[in-house]
Amino acid sequence: MPLVDITPAPSAEEAAAITAAVQVLLQASRAGADADARPAAYRSQWRRAAIHEGAGVPADTRRSR
Repeated sequence: MPLVDITPAPSAEEAAAITAAVQVLLQASRAGADADARPAAYRSQWRRAAIHEGAGVPADTRRSR
């Protein structure tokens, strides 16, 4: 018996896409509440530094998240 029953039956390509999406969700849920859900680009220290620099925040007062 499959874990998920999808009707009407998806094509092979659709089934692969559904499987990939479910795997991503399961991995994220296994990571726990401590995991940062933001995309990698939004977690970048370089991005954060550029935003602080653009906002005029002095380097010695910057804190990481």
